[in-house]
Parts: sequence; C-alpha cells; structure tokens
Amino acid sequence: MEREVTEREKEQQAEGQSLALRLRQYQAQAEKASQELRFVQQAIGEHEKAIETTKQLKRMKEGDELMVPIGANSSIYVTLSATDKIIVQLGGGVSAEKDADSSIQYLKEKKEELENSQREMTGLLQNLEQEAQKLQARLQEISSRTETGTGTGTATGTYKNV
Repeated sequence: MEREVTEREKEQQAEGQSLALRLRQYQAQAEKASQELRFVQQAIGEHEKAIETTKQLKRMKEGDELMVPIGANSSIYVTLSATDKIIVQLGGGVSAEKDADSSIQYLKEKKEELENSQREMTGLLQNLEQEAQKLQARLQEISSRTETGTGTGTATGTYKNV
C-alpha cells in the first residue's frame, strides 16, 4: 500500500531539485573558470619565456645565428640582424618597437597583471568549490531523510566535486 506524499516531503523534493540545479550551475561556472585559469597560466608561461629569451638576446651580437621555433615542433636557423630592438604587441593589433630593457619591463608588468588575474580566479574557484560542497551536504541530508522517512527518495544522482 503506497503512502501519501506529505507536504513536507514535497518541499524536500522541490528543495532537492533546486539544490541539484544550483550545483550543476556551480559546476558549469567552475569548469569555465578552470578553462580561463589554464589560459592565464599558459599566458604567464609565454611571458616568462619571452622575458628569458629577451635576456639571452641582450647577450648576443649582430650576425649571431640562432634557432627560432616556427610551430609544430619545428625550428629554423636565422641570423640576428639587430639586438637592440624588440617588437612587443600592445594589444588590439598594435605593436611597438622597444629596446631590450624596456621590453623586459613591459613583459614583467603584463606578467604581474596575469598573476593577479590568476590569484583572483583561484579564489573564485575555491569559493565555488566551497559552495558546491555545502550544496552537496544539504542534498545528502535531504536524500537520507527522504530515503529513511518515506522510501520515496529524491533522485539526486552523484555529483562530483567542483
């Protein structure tokens, strides 16, 4: 004989569904933030590489030969025609010619900005994870109550940590 679903059980089911939806939203936000964080980390690495390369170029002289990567794990040999000018992209398709020291300073400033973004994104991810854990705990609480109380349990599924 089936037992009638009480008003309280309906409320718990509705709350469970709402929490599950919010949890999925947090997970989607966390995935997007993780992707952006990977992009920022990659950009930081590129800036570090550019700074180190520029430092090495300062030690070279015109006519020195070096290998330049061209993509797909391939490189070409080039002869250095100038060591006193570095072209840096400023953004929006605009580039500027700078001396090595100014170039290094500019790249360091941009890298600092990226590191600040990285810290902010890491904090955001931590907050999302904390909120998701709270939601998961509440879902577990609701699920265990409905399973033991009525046998009609709420379909909560398995949720992975963000």
